[in-house]
Amino acid sequence: MRAGREGRVSHHWGLKMKLSRNVILRALLGGGSVLSACVALAPISPAHAQDISSAAITGQVVDPSGAPVGGATITVSADARALNRTVTSGPDGSFSVVQLPVGSYTIKAEKSGVGAVEMTGAILSLGGSSFVVKLAETDGAPIIVTAAKARELDFSQSATGLVIDVKETFDRVPIARDVAALQLLAPQTTAGDSAFNSLTGGTNVALSGGSVAENIYYVNGMNITNFRTFLGGGLVPFQFYDQVQVKTGGYQAEFGRATGGAVIALTRSGSNEYAGGFNAYWSPSGLRSRARDTYISNNDRDKRQDYEGNLWASGPIIKDRLYFFGFFNPRYRSEFDATQPINGSVTETFAKSKKPFYGGNIDFDVTEDHRLEFTYFNNSNAEEGTITTRVLSGAAPDLVTPYKVSVGGDNYIGKYTGHITDWLTISALYGRTDADQTSSSTQPYIVDQRSGTAVQIAGHPDATLDSGADRRELYRADVDVLAHLMGEHHIRFGFDREDLSSRVSTTYSGGVSYRYLRAGATGALNGLIPANTDYVRVQYLDRAGAFKAQNTAFYLQDNWDVNDRVNLSLGIRNETFENRTASGQVFTKLKNQWAPRLGATYDLFGDKRTKLSGFFGRYHLPVAANTNIRMAGNEYFTRAFNILNGVDPVTRLPTLGREVSFQVLSDSAGADPRTLTSQNLKPQYLDEFMIGLDQRIGERWRVGLNLTHRNLKSVLEDTDLGYTIANFCATQNMPGCNPNAVPASYGSGGYVLLNPGKDAVINVDLTGTGQLTQITIPAAIVDLPKAKRKYWAVEANFDRTWDGTWQLSGSYVWSSLKGNYEGGVKSDNGQDDTGLTQDFDEPGWMDGAYGYLPNHRRHTFKVYGAYALTDQVQLGGFARLQSPRKFGCIGVYDEALGGAGRAATDTSASWYCNGRLIGRGKALESDWLKQIDLSISYTLKIAGLKSLQLRADVFNVFNWKSKLDLREYGEDDGGNPDPNYGKVTSYQAPRQVRFGVSMDF
Repeated sequence: MRAGREGRVSHHWGLKMKLSRNVILRALLGGGSVLSACVALAPISPAHAQDISSAAITGQVVDPSGAPVGGATITVSADARALNRTVTSGPDGSFSVVQLPVGSYTIKAEKSGVGAVEMTGAILSLGGSSFVVKLAETDGAPIIVTAAKARELDFSQSATGLVIDVKETFDRVPIARDVAALQLLAPQTTAGDSAFNSLTGGTNVALSGGSVAENIYYVNGMNITNFRTFLGGGLVPFQFYDQVQVKTGGYQAEFGRATGGAVIALTRSGSNEYAGGFNAYWSPSGLRSRARDTYISNNDRDKRQDYEGNLWASGPIIKDRLYFFGFFNPRYRSEFDATQPINGSVTETFAKSKKPFYGGNIDFDVTEDHRLEFTYFNNSNAEEGTITTRVLSGAAPDLVTPYKVSVGGDNYIGKYTGHITDWLTISALYGRTDADQTSSSTQPYIVDQRSGTAVQIAGHPDATLDSGADRRELYRADVDVLAHLMGEHHIRFGFDREDLSSRVSTTYSGGVSYRYLRAGATGALNGLIPANTDYVRVQYLDRAGAFKAQNTAFYLQDNWDVNDRVNLSLGIRNETFENRTASGQVFTKLKNQWAPRLGATYDLFGDKRTKLSGFFGRYHLPVAANTNIRMAGNEYFTRAFNILNGVDPVTRLPTLGREVSFQVLSDSAGADPRTLTSQNLKPQYLDEFMIGLDQRIGERWRVGLNLTHRNLKSVLEDTDLGYTIANFCATQNMPGCNPNAVPASYGSGGYVLLNPGKDAVINVDLTGTGQLTQITIPAAIVDLPKAKRKYWAVEANFDRTWDGTWQLSGSYVWSSLKGNYEGGVKSDNGQDDTGLTQDFDEPGWMDGAYGYLPNHRRHTFKVYGAYALTDQVQLGGFARLQSPRKFGCIGVYDEALGGAGRAATDTSASWYCNGRLIGRGKALESDWLKQIDLSISYTLKIAGLKSLQLRADVFNVFNWKSKLDLREYGEDDGGNPDPNYGKVTSYQAPRQVRFGVSMDF
């Protein structure tokens, strides 16, 4: 078994038309009928591709009778900046302006002898906006029309998810102040296991059946995903963002390196108007309801304090040319947690973090056709705390363990956009992210499990300590070409390369890990430990090195309007993933991974109100840097079991007795890179199929129905071939290959990276001479099942846009998520060892592994909205109802039931439990999650200010206390029944109140 993550012992848990004054006056004075003066504003089937850092305006110009107008002049102007683009409509009246910043625009269209019109307040969002512009007969200036938001359908794509205006959404809906809360508004999203929440407050979200380690996160076009484990995208205050797009499926060829979903964020920016503001939010501990106690946590003693504020300013440095936006986010969080009295002592944990976030950007419109953007932010954060073990009788002094965790760092993003001609636009981006990955503590990691309940009494909360940092450098270029050929095309192609480097040194807290255990009435470790005897598991881990990886990709995407009712989105992506050992040698290079992305939409009745869509796509996931660090570095990991002769009452350190067992679990020092992987290796990838139907109702309502199926086709995981190579050699007649002399010189301490379910094609030194021989072990002898994960979802959603009085959105998702592999992480044991989890380590551990996966939720209901009682008072709400999570029973592998020699019998890691094969997801389930959050805000209008708002949010108004997580271990490592099996480890977060004040000027 490879070194797994110990983790914390306890779980704490389109547009509506309005007539302007001059239109009405002209009608009243007889200067032309109102009907002839109006502009028809309706969505069409635009031919534009998606973009990770900008958007597009597309549309069609028609005459007063509705006939297409070619050769019309269209001018698109930003309302807050001196940015103008002029294009000419094609023969069918179509036009496109791509690579524009999001925001408010004015669109002017005219053609001599036909007419002219000007529309103000056209909002451009991530993903683009489209219009039909109907020219009006005029004898002078263009007719002016102002616009407000209305519900449109986008016929250019089949993607599912949400585009979220961050400020508007937060102003109206009671949500937590992080990007995860925005993600959870979207259908087909589920909060991940609490074990994967970062120490500094980050929450991770599972999208569309994927694990929390399969998403990609962009900021202004820069990938900021944690490439070591793929968990999260850095801690960035969500009010630093202008818009966030959550893609849960159907995304186009320019998006890759994710088999879950994509989260695309654009930061706020400056304009020709000076603006600024501040806000502050406080969640008082005194108004937080008490959580229920668990068998291990004394939640009655818990305390939480959260303070957060934001300061920002923006405006022109040089009017019409150079703009700035600056943002500062002071924050403070403190937590206190205590365990129940166990073994005569309690453990108290206190933690705090207070490091601020700061950042901003500068935009430079060099000319109307060339733009430069630069973004910088520092998202470093640190948590400092203590773990105190207190003996209740007072017979021993308190043991106080200080610890610290540091994450994040500097982020730089620079982008150039050039509009070369009406039909050609280019962009280039360079970005760099630096992330600290350091934790520290001098105390050994000690867990006492003799009572049957595992309680940490010393050491760092995360058991292992990392000292090091990660760096990503991104180079990207994209080209947009607009063409007329058998319809209208927006062709987009590009290339990007990521250079990744990690520097790491890892040991256990204090250099060693101790776990105190007690044998049951029948002893432990197959009789090595006598009955009712205390013993100790002793583990040492030493891992160090500097590692590099490179991911490259190119793509081609054609969004093709075949006619005014049919759009085809035809894309292809090619990716290569290369990873190197600590000595710089390539050990994986997965070349030419082709990923088609094929979508189609159809205007069912020709009125732009009903869209039928379909999509097929393939998505690949790179090799995590964690794989380099653990498998291709210098890792030495050992485990021993000793009789426990006593525990020092002051230091809590053990007095070791007789050693009964010793194992080298991993030894990758000096491993030959040619032996580390199966030679037929493929990366993790999945296929997605989607069918959708969207209907526009009136001007503001939209309803939709989607069917999604995702099938995981391949997985990268490591396995210990020591369990199968002897069986293989028994069938062979070659020098050095026999069941009694298994070669040791292969892989990383005998572990090889492969695709479970396929033959293992490995290089082995059979004779001990240093000469490698390539052997093929058939899949039947490898004895591992194919990795499986199948996701089905039926999604019904609706949306009623804000009209100044109310809005309402919601969804219902029926889903099924079954398989034998969660993906990257393992929620069953809290392991975030991406690519090297316990799954597939040993054949016997996979018996019974197929079942409902941890992120399976059969039914999920979400409804959120807002209502304005008056011009000053507004109410908001968010309600969720989600069906239970399912659990199995984890125990020691049973050789009598599963067969001898297929798995270790000294580790609780299989689905055999208490004398039988239980299986994944077949024993227990949590409660339904029920939650209603409400908010009320009061906005004052004060001279000199845009607004001053006071608000209060109440989360979990009815203080429901659902059981969300249960202890899934039915046996300890010694095979003894776990007395806490099935008990609650975490309840739903209790009711809490947040107060806020914000001001804009």
